[in-house]
Amino acid sequence: MKLLKLISLTILLGVTALSAQANDSISLSSETGDTLMIHRLSNGEIWGSLIITDQVADSFSASELIVLQVDQHKPIKLDHEKRCGTPAGEAQKVDYVFQTEQATDQQWQFSQVESAQSDILKLTGWDKEFYHHMKSDRRPNVVDFPIQGPIALESLWPQFQQGKQIVFHYTTDADEPREALFNLASEYEQIRNL
Repeated sequence: MKLLKLISLTILLGVTALSAQANDSISLSSETGDTLMIHRLSNGEIWGSLIITDQVADSFSASELIVLQVDQHKPIKLDHEKRCGTPAGEAQKVDYVFQTEQATDQQWQFSQVESAQSDILKLTGWDKEFYHHMKSDRRPNVVDFPIQGPIALESLWPQFQQGKQIVFHYTTDADEPREALFNLASEYEQIRNL
C-alpha cells in the first residue's frame, strides 16, 4: 500500500510541476485508462503530458521508445533526452514498425528483437524517412513533450488543431506493448482556444 501511495504521489508531483507553469490545460482520457493533458505554459509554449493511469501500477519501460501519431501523419518518436554523467541504459528490445501498404491501409506492429547489440543504422538515424524525432522528458508514469515551441516540430500544433485522433504506442516495464487512443475531434474548440 505504501508503494502505491508513493507511486501516486510521484505522478501527482510530476504532472503538478508542468501544470503549475500552465495558464490553461485540457485533459483527455482514453478507453485504456491513460490520460493526455495539453498545457499552455506562461511563456506561450504548448506541451503535452501522456500519463499511465490504469488500475495496475505499470510504468513506461525506460529502454523503449514512445511513438505518437496524429491521424495518418508521419509518426513521431519521442526520444528520451540522455544526460551526461548518467549510466548507459538497457538496450531497446521492441521495434515499432509502421507499415504503409496503401494510402488508406496503415498498420502498427510490435516485434521483439532478439539481439541486444547496438545497431549502427539506428544510431545514425536510418528511420528518418519513416519517423520524425523529437526530444521528450520521461518519468516512470509520465512523458512530457513539446507541441508548440522552440524544440517542437512545426507541423505538430496544426495537427493537434485539425486532427481527429492521436495514438501513442509504448511498452511498459513489464514488456507489454500498449496503444492509447485519444479523440481530438471532440475537443476542437478547447484545443483551438489554447
